[in-house]
Amino acid sequence: MAAVVAAAASLGRGAALAPASRPTLAAAIGAGSEGACALTTAGGAKCWGYNGEDQLGTGQQGLVASSVPVDVSGLRTGVAALAVGVRHSCALMSAGGVKCWGMADLGELGDGTAQRRLAPVDVVGLSSGVKAVAAGVASSCALTGAGGVKCWGSNNQGQVGDGTTTNRSAPVDVVGLSGVTAITANCALMSAGGVKCWGGSYGLAPVDVFAPGSGIVAITHGCALTSAGGVKCWGPNNQGQVGDGTRVDRPVPVDVLGLTGGVTAVSAWGGHGCALLSSGGVKCWGVNDFGQVGDGTTIDRTAPVAVAGLSAGVAAISAGVLQTCALMRSGAVECWGASGAGQLGDGSSVTTHANRFRSTPVGVVGLGPHATVTIASRSVTVTPARVAAVSVRCGAPAPCHGTLVLTEAGARLGTGRFSIPASSVRPVVVRLSIRAVALVSRVRQLSVQARASYEQAPGVTVSTMRTITLTAATSRR
Repeated sequence: MAAVVAAAASLGRGAALAPASRPTLAAAIGAGSEGACALTTAGGAKCWGYNGEDQLGTGQQGLVASSVPVDVSGLRTGVAALAVGVRHSCALMSAGGVKCWGMADLGELGDGTAQRRLAPVDVVGLSSGVKAVAAGVASSCALTGAGGVKCWGSNNQGQVGDGTTTNRSAPVDVVGLSGVTAITANCALMSAGGVKCWGGSYGLAPVDVFAPGSGIVAITHGCALTSAGGVKCWGPNNQGQVGDGTRVDRPVPVDVLGLTGGVTAVSAWGGHGCALLSSGGVKCWGVNDFGQVGDGTTIDRTAPVAVAGLSAGVAAISAGVLQTCALMRSGAVECWGASGAGQLGDGSSVTTHANRFRSTPVGVVGLGPHATVTIASRSVTVTPARVAAVSVRCGAPAPCHGTLVLTEAGARLGTGRFSIPASSVRPVVVRLSIRAVALVSRVRQLSVQARASYEQAPGVTVSTMRTITLTAATSRR
């Protein structure tokens, strides 16, 4: 099984691959416990991370984990939304049906059994008419077209919301709910702007967390977004989970410090929360033992802090249990937090359940626009300072980062690194060796190979080559 893990992680950062025919762009993301999934712009589902309960949905046995995205079996097209739980995941299909995969010992797949599934299976009675789907620790819920909610799975604390504590392997109605516009795994946003939750401390049936008319426009685990663009959270707060600058538990919602406006989305789970700002930046707070807050530390944060490197360009966010992911406007995905099971998708080696993490964002392999590089120069004059400035063009839409190497007859003459904005041409400074300069000076013109190796998409390195001429500088007399 270890060999399967290694193979899954072999397409890691820095691996030299042939150029892909077209980029894979993400349209939505979902982070779970030890993994995450992305909905592609083609309507497909890709997942990465731990697969011990088949939560990646590959349809194949023996894959322990993957640190790069893999296709969910049978879901290359036709998916409208994804919901990622702890040991299972679900997909809302464009036709309005729901499919789930992964662990099912508590009924969380909703197919009427407790049988673990390697690949997606249909949820009983939900072949059409579903508007949204949500996944929790071991339960799932669906929002129907009529504005009701149906849930299934673990129910020992009333998570299903049917007034009992009996596990449900097929969907049942959450009691007393109508006029619902959005859901989490145990809360519902009402059309009048209120919020109702059930299970655990809320009880076996829905109760008001926000009264009607409260102006709530979006909900997540223990937090809500207001119509004014503010964030309110509630619940345990011993590690700053609520984000109000204290460690005092909050049984009723309070404002998150500094986020009373300017927020467009909020996501919370596993003791930390994140807010997407109108500027396209991200701020997070709460538990940070695996760097899931993203500020470059592992210090718990009782108030929001900026995520390193994500001050703009973010389109959506998803907080998982131990990691967080951001969807970039470009279609790329960045993740941070726990990484031992491959849940960041960055192609790093997998040692399942190891205490490994990234406290700042890293790119998910293969997701995002493709960079394109061409070597523009045909002839370059070598300066007395042993420098050859080779013009390199970066196409649209992605910036280009890489290395330019000049060789002659297999011998390396010099190397230069480049970072070029999209749709730009820049000179790449290559400092030549003393031997190379002596050779150019002797022959006056030397034909060499210029090879640019660059990151085409996160974690995918490709190369382009061109023969150019190095010309000796004209001697001044």
